[in-house]
Amino acid sequence: MENQYRVAIIGAGPAGCSCAIALLNAGFKNIVLIDASKPGKFHIGESIPPDMNPIMRELGIYSAFYAENHEPCFGSCSYWGSPLRGYNDSILSPFGHGWHLDRAKFNAFLQQQAMERGAVVLNGFAYQNALQTAFGYELYLKSDTGATKEIQADFVVDASGARSVFATEMGGHKLHSTPLVCLALRFKCKSPHEVSKLTHLESVEDGWWYAAKIPGELLLVTFYTLGEVAKELALNNRDNWLALLQKAPNTQSWVSQMEPYDNKLPGFSAPSFCQKTFTGKQWMAIGDAASAYDPITAQGIIKSISQGMRAAETIADYARGAHEALLYFETELKRQYAQYTAARRYFYQLEQRWPKSTFWKIMHGI
Repeated sequence: MENQYRVAIIGAGPAGCSCAIALLNAGFKNIVLIDASKPGKFHIGESIPPDMNPIMRELGIYSAFYAENHEPCFGSCSYWGSPLRGYNDSILSPFGHGWHLDRAKFNAFLQQQAMERGAVVLNGFAYQNALQTAFGYELYLKSDTGATKEIQADFVVDASGARSVFATEMGGHKLHSTPLVCLALRFKCKSPHEVSKLTHLESVEDGWWYAAKIPGELLLVTFYTLGEVAKELALNNRDNWLALLQKAPNTQSWVSQMEPYDNKLPGFSAPSFCQKTFTGKQWMAIGDAASAYDPITAQGIIKSISQGMRAAETIADYARGAHEALLYFETELKRQYAQYTAARRYFYQLEQRWPKSTFWKIMHGI
């Protein structure tokens, strides 16, 4: 019946769309994606590693993704732990090279792949609240024009990002772990010049710099630090941010033949947390709604898509009567988060050059 769905997925980013695609691939019908995102919004998250290629093949979307003509990413160079340059390239990867994404285009592509398989997408609707029923949940939605809508679903997947709107309403509690903030600026070449297809990292006294090519022959340069450090250095001021960039010799060298493309300096949160519980009666949280990873581990998109696919398998098992599948899923995600925190600790411990720095003292203690 209209407005009655087998699975309602709150959020239509990589986690939500991959879950919908995997469910539809498995023969499920009546899947709805609730998409509250604003068209044209800029997203941080520009690169995916070679390991993403076999995952997209398993999901059945790689050929269509390849035809989208995203920019190749052949690896990364970094200045971390010493002033010497290190490389992590994809020349010997059995999965080929990674990709610099046009993130808005990639999100729209995933949504289109879900719709082609039969998903209903409610664009412009935001989740408001839910009422548990005898058969599942009744979800109350509101559009950006003020219109309201009610839908019913047997099962709910929270893929709403770090806001975790459904999990929070169900009593979820986040276990936080030292969030960062990110301040970003796009640069363009002053004259015809090819932008490197490598990603770039450089650690400095107050945090670390990241740069990657994005569409339009632009370079996105971002600085990650703690909120209190950003406030102390007044990094919301573009001139202060540019002055700090001058103290990062290798990143500054990258942009020396470029000029800022933006007048404003947007800021983004980079949280690190794990939900105390990822599942409940006929619901689960995935992607950043379940756990958010520090970008230093470069796992954000690949984690979200992998969890979306794994969630679809779990829902299929649950539908067959194996209700313990939700417990196994929760155990699996908690194990993944423990592996992430160990990797995060390892990366930050590699940098020991500024023992008196507020940023590094705190990051060494996580």
